[in-house]
Amino acid sequence: MNKLNTRAKMKSMYISNFAKYTEWPAEYKQGEFVVGVVNDDALATMMETMAKTKTINGQKMVIKRFSSPSEITKCHLIYVAGKASGEVQPYVSKVSKFSCLIVTEGAGLIDNLSAINFLTIAGPLKFEMNKKTFNNQELIVSTLLENLATKVIK
Repeated sequence: MNKLNTRAKMKSMYISNFAKYTEWPAEYKQGEFVVGVVNDDALATMMETMAKTKTINGQKMVIKRFSSPSEITKCHLIYVAGKASGEVQPYVSKVSKFSCLIVTEGAGLIDNLSAINFLTIAGPLKFEMNKKTFNNQELIVSTLLENLATKVIK
């Protein structure tokens, strides 16, 4: 497995756990658990493989690939690939009307765009968290997950 696939596999496992340790409003706890992936084919492929055998909080996992903000539909969680806030902002705006866990990977994106941001550093995968974004999206994050973050904005 090459380095890119290894990183995608790690991200897919983290994202699955982010979902397990987040609580959605009651109306999101039935039907399929929808994970949106924007502009990251390796991650989407790993998530699709995972979705064949795993559930999230008892719900069947469905992966939807998006390549433009106009394609966005209701998601429980969305991962937006893109390093600059200008790349990520249109997707965040589109999902802001849903109770959607927004996961990104780029410097400074945690400050006002995402709830969870992967850190782009060498070595093991790490993440930071913005509890205000969780609250704005009507999501409750487990203290267990919060304790694993390298930085938490409250």
